[in-house]
Amino acid sequence: MKAAISVSQILDQLSDVSSRPRYAFMILHLLAEKAGPGGKAGPIITDEDEERLPLREYIGKRLSKMSGRDGRRRQLEQRVRSELAAKLPQDLFEAQELVDREVAERIRASGADNFSRVVSELERAGYLKRFYQGFRKNHTNRGGLRHLVCVLDPDVNAALRRRDQLI
Repeated sequence: MKAAISVSQILDQLSDVSSRPRYAFMILHLLAEKAGPGGKAGPIITDEDEERLPLREYIGKRLSKMSGRDGRRRQLEQRVRSELAAKLPQDLFEAQELVDREVAERIRASGADNFSRVVSELERAGYLKRFYQGFRKNHTNRGGLRHLVCVLDPDVNAALRRRDQLI
């Protein structure tokens, strides 16, 4: 009989197979949080604010809130401000709002791209399988309006959901 996997075993294996193990663990935990009873997360996730998002965009949105903690966000804001300089309104508040929206959109897109890389590492570790669902599922163009679906390994899902509420 196979012994149940623990969170510490998941972390140990992620440190071996992932270039960013803490980031991979955060994503794995977010997937477990949104996975249904069969361990399936996606293709569309309803966010806490009732926004319906494809799985990649949901993860990008969740992780974008963490990006304000380093100097890279300020550098991005400066780049966006210089790129939009000709289009910015004279009103400073309106200009800042426009810059903030563009920065948030870029960070969200970047988070979605990083998510794709980490999913490959999690798949390699055997923690999940992915497939695509939606219009033209077998379309040769990978972007044929298909959305990612991740199915977590049942043991990993159970380990992460065992204590899904922080105290």
